[in-house]
Amino acid sequence: MDMTGLPGTSKHIIFLLLCQLSASSRGDSCCVEKISYPDEASGPSLGPRDLSCYRVSGTDYECSWQYDGPEDNVAHFLWCCFAHPNPTHTSFGQECCCYFSSGRSRTVQFWEQDGISTLSKVNFWVESRLGNRTLKSQEISQYLYNWTKLTPPLGHIRVSRSRGELRMDWNVSDGAGAEVQLRRRMPTTNWTLGDCGPQVSSGLGVIGDIHGSSSESCLCPSENMAQEIQIRRRRRLSSGAPGGPWSNWSMSVCVPPEFLPQAEIKFLVEPLNQDGRRRLTMEGQTPQLAVPEGCRDRPGAQVKKHLVLVHMLACRCQARTWKTVPLGKTLDLSGAAYDLDVLAQTRFGRSIIQKWPLPAQELTETRTLNVIVEGNVTSMQWAAQPPGTAYCLEWQPWGQDRNHTDCTLIAPEEEDPAKMVTHTWSSKPTLDQEECYRITVFASKNPKNPMMWATVLSSYYFGGNVSRVGTPRHVSVRNHTEDSVSVEWTASQLSTCPGVLTQYVVRCEAEDGTWESELLVPPTKTQVTLNSLRSRVVYKVQVRADTAMLPGSWSRPQRFSVGLPGTCAHLCLRPVAALLWSSLAARTSRLGNGATLRTSPRCCTHETRWWWRCPGTEMMRQSRPRPPLSAPWTQGGPWELRGRCKDSQRPGSRTWLERTVPVVTWPT
Repeated sequence: MDMTGLPGTSKHIIFLLLCQLSASSRGDSCCVEKISYPDEASGPSLGPRDLSCYRVSGTDYECSWQYDGPEDNVAHFLWCCFAHPNPTHTSFGQECCCYFSSGRSRTVQFWEQDGISTLSKVNFWVESRLGNRTLKSQEISQYLYNWTKLTPPLGHIRVSRSRGELRMDWNVSDGAGAEVQLRRRMPTTNWTLGDCGPQVSSGLGVIGDIHGSSSESCLCPSENMAQEIQIRRRRRLSSGAPGGPWSNWSMSVCVPPEFLPQAEIKFLVEPLNQDGRRRLTMEGQTPQLAVPEGCRDRPGAQVKKHLVLVHMLACRCQARTWKTVPLGKTLDLSGAAYDLDVLAQTRFGRSIIQKWPLPAQELTETRTLNVIVEGNVTSMQWAAQPPGTAYCLEWQPWGQDRNHTDCTLIAPEEEDPAKMVTHTWSSKPTLDQEECYRITVFASKNPKNPMMWATVLSSYYFGGNVSRVGTPRHVSVRNHTEDSVSVEWTASQLSTCPGVLTQYVVRCEAEDGTWESELLVPPTKTQVTLNSLRSRVVYKVQVRADTAMLPGSWSRPQRFSVGLPGTCAHLCLRPVAALLWSSLAARTSRLGNGATLRTSPRCCTHETRWWWRCPGTEMMRQSRPRPPLSAPWTQGGPWELRGRCKDSQRPGSRTWLERTVPVVTWPT
């Protein structure tokens, strides 16, 4: 056993060391005799493998290899043999061998002054000494000068995503034509190799301002899972043949999935308080991404942070209607409608992982808004907030989308002695159209922040001539009991505008002026019962719709009277109207073709007491069945109703022996 612990090697190592010392002083190469060992076979699963030698820069070279086996007490030696290239040397043309000891390292670096030929063919192999065994790799033959190993992308690799593809760009400084490969894996898959193809130098770096750099790129599919990607490069000759080995793999590039999992954040909203703001809190956890092994401690695949984009849908005329805040922050918002988007920020920017609409909420207390429209001049007035407050006035037709919304910003003004804010404008749009408008006033001392607004007033306004538009229509009267009737009408158009219609007023009066009464009816009802009415009295009933600002206009009067038990209440017709209506009934009865005349639903049954009366005459009763509508008219029938009724024209007289005027409703 020699001093190195390996049999039969001490003299060669000592000779190599002496030769190297001598070469350093002579500037010449040194050589040793090639040694053969009895135990050279490395076996199928042990020993060095995949040896590669190459040029790394102008005069620097390197050899690297892989090793399978125990790492303890192993020593690696790189051997090289070549024909001596120096014709003046005594060993010219003879085989010269050298070796380098690397210990446990699997890389040996050398340069031209170490004496190894770079222009001629050199044979390389690796011997690994393990105890009393020597394991040898396969020999390779290489021309070192033209066999160059490129460097992988060492700097920043820029990643972008578009149309389901990932694009990676990076700078290179060697400028040589290269071909590029990538490998990628996901949390549930192994490495997959991909080809990026030959690269054409652009002559311009894409990242930063690096003098003399050029760029390369590679495309790969985007996935719905996080990816770990690595790049390697290889020199490519003009003939298309490889000009060197593959470079090492680059550092991992970590990429998030194309579609992030949706979040399940709960938004809890409190009612609007007296200050016109409502508190919003957030609860819940954001989803965690599964990432490949190499990306667990590296940025890129993970979500950097979660945010909430608060978008105020009202008051669009303000400078900025949105603001981002950290997820989980407690917010105090106005009563306007908002869109809340939960964002996940990754290396590709921000992605929406949850959307939540916050509907508008109105103040519970009533605050007065005065609106005056004169021609094309509109004025609004409301209670002022503390000095230095800016306002946003917004109005839109009720029931329409926000595209029809108008708003204006009102800068802070000097304090008004009456503590009122008045805003007037004379340009369109005006509020003179006959429709319902929703008007909202927001206030803020920091109007540039869309989250600092507060709702100070929300109201509804009906434009146009309210008195005319709001008049109830189709007022009808029907019998209820012996001394009462039911009055009904269709809802006023003002009832479609929340809060505008305050009440209905029903007025009933006797035509002889002996009695008059008014009833107040809630705006949600369209019917009222009039009680304690007297027989043989003609009444007149009218209905109007009132707002908080002014009373409405009365509807057309409807006349009626009530009868004895079993009789029908009906509308009383003027003599001329009765004449026309009776003539129409007579003509209808003579048609005989199935045509009928609609009688009032308030008519009596066929066999009951009925009554008939002309205005200004006494009531007459009969107990006989009422003749059918198709019964023929007798001579001197309804054509004689032009004046006041005479005794001979009342029911029961000879001219009315078999036919009477039916009880019908005159259409209004």
